[in-house]
This record gives sequence, C-alpha cells and structure tokens, in this order.
Amino acid sequence: MPTLYRVLPYLPNVPNDEPGGALYVPPQGGGRVDNPDVYAVLYAGSVEAGAIAEAFGRFPEWSEAILQGSPALPGSSRAVARYRLDESVPICNLDDPSQLIGLGLRPSDVVSRDYRKTRDWARRIFQQGVWAGVCWWSYYDPRWSSFGLWALDRLKLEDVRILSLDDAAVTEGARTLSRRILR
Repeated sequence: MPTLYRVLPYLPNVPNDEPGGALYVPPQGGGRVDNPDVYAVLYAGSVEAGAIAEAFGRFPEWSEAILQGSPALPGSSRAVARYRLDESVPICNLDDPSQLIGLGLRPSDVVSRDYRKTRDWARRIFQQGVWAGVCWWSYYDPRWSSFGLWALDRLKLEDVRILSLDDAAVTEGARTLSRRILR
C-alpha cells in the first residue's frame, strides 16, 4: 500500500472530516486539479519532505511563522498527516508516457502554471469514471510525486504529527529547496 503525506492546519480534538481534521477538504478552486463543481480533491505527496515542500516552498525562509496554523482555525498548528492507499486503488499516473499519450498530454501540460489547462485535463480524467485520483511529479523535485485524490473513502488515515523546525522532514524539504531555516 502506498503511503501518502499531507500538510494541513490541524486541531487535535476535532473530527477528522471537520475543519482542522486530517481528512477535511477545505473549499477549493485555486489548485492545479480543482474542479469543485464536480469533485473535492485532497492533495498529498509521496514523501513527507515533498508534502512539506509543496506546502511551504513559496517561502524563501522557513521560520516558526509558517508552522502556525490557519487564522481561520484558532489554536491550530501545521501538521503532517500520513495516509495509506490500497494498491488496488486506480491512480492515473501522469509520469507514465503511455498515460500522457492516451490523454493527448505533453509533460509541459501537466506542470503548467496555467491552471485552466490543468483543471481541464483533471476534469477529463475524473469523467472517465475509472480513477480515484491522479499523480504527477512534484514541481519542486521530480523524485517526489504529488497526488490529487477525489475518492477520499479509499484513503486511510494512519497518523498525524505536529511539525517543528527541527523535524527531519522539514530539514530535508528545506535542504532540497535551498531554503534557510530561521530558528
């Protein structure tokens, strides 16, 4: 079973499907594969450092401030959740050339910053009715995979850990992205 990771604003005493919970999907519309009129999507990464990079990569320096939770969730902290996805769950792998050919996509279409285009191919993949989600290579490091999952009932939560600047995955993510950690 693949293990997936997600960084989220976390409240330890709320139900998992409520705001601050590890299976909660916030209102959407700004992400790469978002199509909120058709499905909700949970974004995750194949490795902890990759999920952390995706969450914090836009910041040139990493400090305690980025680990604070969401202002919309007073008392929350940034955490990394670990999930299991059964191997039998069909994920459309956009790192597979045959998938790209079958979908009429180029690698540049997958990582494009033109989210109208990426949302279009995501909608087409969802409408095939075969896939539980899609994966592609991370913007920050192609060794990492990013996932967009819309069949959330197939995802099993295993653990949630509050992040700190001393966390090994935070350190690895910062080192890979050449980000300075300010303590």
